Amino acid sequence: MMAPPPPPPSQLIDDVTAEILLRLPPDEPEHLFRAALVCKPWLRVLCDPTFLRRYRAYHGAPPLLGLLHRLQVLDGDPSPRFASTTSMPDFPHPGADGRRTRPLDCRHGRVLIHMLGDEDEDEDESARYLVWNPVTGDRHAVPEPDIDWMSYTAAVFCTADGCDHLDCHDGPFRVAFVGSDATWDLIWASVYSSETGAWSTPVSLDNGRDFYVRPRRGALVGDEMYFTITRDTAIGKYDWGKNCLSVVKPPPPSTYYGWVALMTMVDGSLGLAGVEEHSLYLWSRKVNSEGDAEWVLCRIFELETVMPMANLRNGACVVGSAEGVGVIFINTDAGLFTIELKSGQAKKVDKPGVCFSVLPYMSFYTPDRGALLSLARTL
Repeated sequence: MMAPPPPPPSQLIDDVTAEILLRLPPDEPEHLFRAALVCKPWLRVLCDPTFLRRYRAYHGAPPLLGLLHRLQVLDGDPSPRFASTTSMPDFPHPGADGRRTRPLDCRHGRVLIHMLGDEDEDEDESARYLVWNPVTGDRHAVPEPDIDWMSYTAAVFCTADGCDHLDCHDGPFRVAFVGSDATWDLIWASVYSSETGAWSTPVSLDNGRDFYVRPRRGALVGDEMYFTITRDTAIGKYDWGKNCLSVVKPPPPSTYYGWVALMTMVDGSLGLAGVEEHSLYLWSRKVNSEGDAEWVLCRIFELETVMPMANLRNGACVVGSAEGVGVIFINTDAGLFTIELKSGQAKKVDKPGVCFSVLPYMSFYTPDRGALLSLARTL
């Protein structure tokens, strides 16, 4: 009678398990958490830093986990809620205690929020900014910049050396702020560093009267932040490395009227999406070796073929984009839709309503080693 074969070494089992778990989809993080609770060996694999690095590298761009909505200024601020787009539960919003909040940006695993205080408080004294990481719960208070603003936008971004931005959490960051003053004569800009805890010296741009910064999410390209302003649908550029402001001519047609989404394209260039009639236009700003730039039309999507455009009173408008996953957000009277640039497919993600700007939250949501190891002791 032959002796039974020896059991395979535990390292081999872990390696095979890791190869299988590596393929769990990151846009449905509940699968990772359920797998981590199957047994201690799986828990050990899923919480191993080497596996987590491989998992993020394997899947590339962080998945879209949820949305924050920015309503039109005259309609007030949105309710304090983080709307999940996956099977995971909503993250508790920092304004859930009743304080008025205004989300400004989601980028590199962080959310930038303007904390406006209670209705009975003096807004000038209570207003401040908060950089919030929904996954870790980390919060970092940011003071007001020394700028007299009337309309504004801002961006938060990771500044860790060598970071691939696949798993940005607790490293250094910056906040770029751009705003128009009450006279509409000047645009002001400044950048905050979490490492110094201070804002840079504000810089201004006088580019003619009666224009202001649109309070919509901008785009980051290298050391530059791009944003839209209300004059011939022009685009502003803030180079925080050189601390200077300038204006960039937008692509045709001018009928977008500011309802565009600025984004970083796959090749690192500045991208723009806008709707004219029932067509979605996707542009890229190409810069040659001599520094000259021109807008190139990349693609046109006929929305009538993928979205319920019939009987819409106000047509459609672009209200945001999710970089890295190739998604554009389109708002219509029928609801909020996503357009996947690769496939051209449309998907309804929210009910009809006023939506001025959509802020997509993208991050890997993987099991927390400490919490799950504590739970594993009960298995």
